[in-house]
Amino acid sequence: MTPAPLTPAARPDASLSIGRGGEPPPVPRGLDSFPLNDGGRCFTDGRTYHLDIEGSRVLIGPRSPCVVEVWVSDGPAEPAPAALAQIIFNAFSGAARRCGLFELHSAGVVEPASGRGVLLAGASGSGKSTLTLQLAAAGWGYLSDDVLLLSERAGRAEARPLRRVFAATETTVAAAGLDGGLMSPANFKLRFAPQAFFPEGFCESSLPEVLFFPSVTHERESSVGTVSQPEALARLLKMCPWACYDRPSSAGYLRALSLLAKQCRAYELRAGTDLLADPARAAGLLAAHVGR
Repeated sequence: MTPAPLTPAARPDASLSIGRGGEPPPVPRGLDSFPLNDGGRCFTDGRTYHLDIEGSRVLIGPRSPCVVEVWVSDGPAEPAPAALAQIIFNAFSGAARRCGLFELHSAGVVEPASGRGVLLAGASGSGKSTLTLQLAAAGWGYLSDDVLLLSERAGRAEARPLRRVFAATETTVAAAGLDGGLMSPANFKLRFAPQAFFPEGFCESSLPEVLFFPSVTHERESSVGTVSQPEALARLLKMCPWACYDRPSSAGYLRALSLLAKQCRAYELRAGTDLLADPARAAGLLAAHVGR
């Protein structure tokens, strides 16, 4: 995100208020609740959302412009860095949805010969980051290796990068021929700014035309199979539960996912050891289907 000055004529579409300590308002009785994917629980009446994450709270209000309030615990249950990141991500995502920006756990790349946008959509561990790094090393453009924001532009789904840093294992970094010493360790992966290695490859946005659903098989050879438009939409919906949970933004979210499934040719990519260890192999296999 780029800072922008507010003028008297400009008003924000959403506001985030973040505080440390203090007591959040009590969760009203009788609300529906469901667990969050990364831990914590959400309580809602269908318009206002109370997210409890390790003793901290995110309150997403129904008003327009949207107001999101965050209380970060500073007591004995002070959140760990990973939980704090989850708290802020949920707060930002809730505000972004009300502004017509919808999160999708997907990598985004651009095939250099055709200029076509390609998404690699899948959960953690599906190979998104590894494939994105391999393709970037082979000369493809890139948006993000993990999280994108979808929006509608002129009747089409447009993708923009949310997470700008890459995260990859040491094995993947070595296979791409990069210097891991220039990267910061984070858990079992290395984090780095891809612009330091591929300065000409970054893309601000893309209108995707091809959609891959990758999975890591550990088999010797990779394979690609077609996915029908209804099945592609079903997979996208399963990945994006807030498209159904967050009623004030669900119509726009569902429309963005529908447009994405409609405008893209979709494939299932079963990534074997031949693909994940060879940037040229990864680029050749995907380009063969992107160019069809």
